[in-house]
Amino acid sequence: MSLTDLVRRRSFLAVAALALFLGLAFQGARGLWEPDEGRYTNVALQMLHSGDFISLRRNAEALHFTKPPLTYWAMAGSVSAFGRTEWAVRLPIALAFVLTVALVYQLGKRFVPDKPWLPALIYATSPVPFLAANTINTDSFLALTEALAVACYVQERFAHRSIRWLDAMWAGFGLAFLTKGPPGLLPLLAIVAFELSQRRGLRLVRPLGLLAFAVIGLGWYLVVIRRHPGLLEYFLGHEVYARIATNELKRFPQWYGPFVVYLPTLVLGSLPWLVLSLPRLRERIAARIAMPDELRFLWFWFALPLLAFCLARSRLPLYVLPLVVPLALLLGRALAPGQWRSKVFIPLLGCWVVVLLGVKLAVAMYPTDKDGRWFAAELLPMLPGHPSEVLFVEDMTRNGLNLYLDSEIERLSFKPQPKSISDSSYDQTVAEELSENETRRVFIMKREVEVYFLNEVRAAGKTPELLGVLPHLRGRSKRDRVIYTIAGDFSETATR
Repeated sequence: MSLTDLVRRRSFLAVAALALFLGLAFQGARGLWEPDEGRYTNVALQMLHSGDFISLRRNAEALHFTKPPLTYWAMAGSVSAFGRTEWAVRLPIALAFVLTVALVYQLGKRFVPDKPWLPALIYATSPVPFLAANTINTDSFLALTEALAVACYVQERFAHRSIRWLDAMWAGFGLAFLTKGPPGLLPLLAIVAFELSQRRGLRLVRPLGLLAFAVIGLGWYLVVIRRHPGLLEYFLGHEVYARIATNELKRFPQWYGPFVVYLPTLVLGSLPWLVLSLPRLRERIAARIAMPDELRFLWFWFALPLLAFCLARSRLPLYVLPLVVPLALLLGRALAPGQWRSKVFIPLLGCWVVVLLGVKLAVAMYPTDKDGRWFAAELLPMLPGHPSEVLFVEDMTRNGLNLYLDSEIERLSFKPQPKSISDSSYDQTVAEELSENETRRVFIMKREVEVYFLNEVRAAGKTPELLGVLPHLRGRSKRDRVIYTIAGDFSETATR
């Protein structure tokens, strides 16, 4: 019996169940990793703490608009429903992964009609989407919302459904824009290019669809820009221009950056399916088979956004996660004509799933001082009580400690520096913090800056109290962190 016959009736449920298992397995096995997981979690927790779901913050004094709010909203809702755990904050990412697999299956009905389960299986078991589903990021939601928008377009263009599907497409792109801003519109390049190649481009201009995009995708931006003067300049200058045209963010801006970042991500991240499909791709090229419209559109969807990512000068591996959707469909088309024998394929698939889960578990067990759970467990025994603020002095901020300590997290500097409206390198100076009439503060710093901190405290007329030393996991004493508070901060009078 072939695998096609085995899974024809229940193929969707089988692939969806596998995706759900891969997404949820060991999801709470490790703590939050800094900086990204901690920062995203902290912003979501600030929403719940303040009740403000519009203005994004790292703490009461620091705005944080590097990403739009859709992912934060989902995380805040999950924490509100399931509690303050790593599992709860990662749950929306895992569910976004599962829903993307479901959309790939739906797209497979059009692009790989004989085996729609195959591209969905490829996406679910490819390392890049699988590993992304087990970290807190915005790209998993971006892959979902982009796939949703394209699926709506495909319903109208290739399944010949109602033109209202184009309105739904624009709504989907509104969600993508609310997830990550302009990168969420990159598949629209492929759609426009494909429509123009068919001399049908003007039909994409749909008043109702554009209105849906404006309300869903732009409404939040208009509110926060009105609420916070200077934010428009930040969005256009830092979040658009700096990422596209400058090396300000120092994310592989060199000309060879795409070969260092994107090439290995797409090649290694689509194993083993890419290797299996290479013989079929060579056969098609050698036979010079004419490219049908469906295949041409898939190549547009994959290649044009990839070209845009290569031209931009800010590059990170997960930027290309949404491109694994068209890649899975392309690989599915290439592999579909092959013979799929269940007695051979299912055991091999099982072995690959074990490998993926083994990698996930190994990552969870890897010791690092960027693990917020470990950091909190080491820190808590030193504290005389529950801290209201955890202040990092000239050190990387562990924003994820908010999940474990339910405390405000700030970064302090010794010298005033230029501050932007969002994503500043520090929140305030040590002197400014010491001048405030606050209590239950904990100061964390590396040993090399300890003497400067002590001088600042004494200059402010206060008395520092050493709470302990948090050793570096690699045993480098200069990287040990010293923990201080201010005399009287945790006294019974101060706590009241």
